[in-house]
Amino acid sequence: MGFREPSTITLAFEPGDELHGLEVRMHGMSIADWLQAAGLDGSDGDDAAATMKRFYGALVSWNLDDPITGEPVPVADAPNRDSRMIRRLNNVWIEALQGVHKADPLPDSSTSGENSPAPAIPMAPLSENQAS
Repeated sequence: MGFREPSTITLAFEPGDELHGLEVRMHGMSIADWLQAAGLDGSDGDDAAATMKRFYGALVSWNLDDPITGEPVPVADAPNRDSRMIRRLNNVWIEALQGVHKADPLPDSSTSGENSPAPAIPMAPLSENQAS
């Protein structure tokens, strides 16, 4: 039996996050779809409506309950939920597709791209003997 590629991505939120406790399962995305969505295939990429349509199509399941009735909210009702939450879920899904992992931040000792404290190596033009 061969290896089967992962078919879903689970989105979860850390304690203290307003979405802590929400777990969302999403389908992944093929490279061809990713290139098209990002406009890296020569197209203009997805506009906002196409982005949300792609998100809704990838949504597999969640443990979201209605705040009034307490009943589980079916994923088919996602377009009728709070837009801030849905946009946030979409952004977290895209980050997961890109491989961004918040549990692996740069260490505190990282210079975050600042110039090196080491002195620059002086550069001089090559002598005629070295240039040829």
